[in-house]
Amino acid sequence: MNDSINIKVHKEKGEDIQLFEQIALGSKSALEHFYVKYYKYLSRFAASYESDSYLVEEKISDVFLYLWENRETLLEINSPKVYVFTMLKNMLFQHKKKLKTQAISFDYAVFQDKYYSENIEEQIILSEQEHQLQKDLLLIINKIPAGSRRIFEMNRVDGLRYRQIAEILNISVRTVENHMSIALRTINKMLIQRK
Repeated sequence: MNDSINIKVHKEKGEDIQLFEQIALGSKSALEHFYVKYYKYLSRFAASYESDSYLVEEKISDVFLYLWENRETLLEINSPKVYVFTMLKNMLFQHKKKLKTQAISFDYAVFQDKYYSENIEEQIILSEQEHQLQKDLLLIINKIPAGSRRIFEMNRVDGLRYRQIAEILNISVRTVENHMSIALRTINKMLIQRK
């Protein structure tokens, strides 16, 4: 029974590699076949990261557009299925990161408008305090070891859950928890030192 599953997986991977080879040679029908084969799975996968179905559609289209525009590089891909799923996930995360950056900028602008003061001295003091706070936060975050910092940012900045981080980085949830613990201990230690 287990051998039949392995044969099926191997056959599917072989078919995908053949499709990528055909796409690399300029076959639009091979691209269409690959699209039809994986569209439903990509949609379901993307929906676990993004609830906006229009955005999911757009990012799936972007994946296949990228495949077509960069078809010469497809011959280097050993696992087409993993490649397109990872690409879709990365595109969704890049979009979320861009939105968060825009939201932070917008929130800050709203904050500035709401609490605008006529007193220029107050504005200068607030600006200097804000600048100092940003510098302090950056210094503290930069003290976190690189691997732990990346996981911390994925959780606290990108809003990903531990399970999602583990899936993306191909590590266990326990490893993510350990990195978060290291990051939070480092932050706590730095804050205590600053008092």
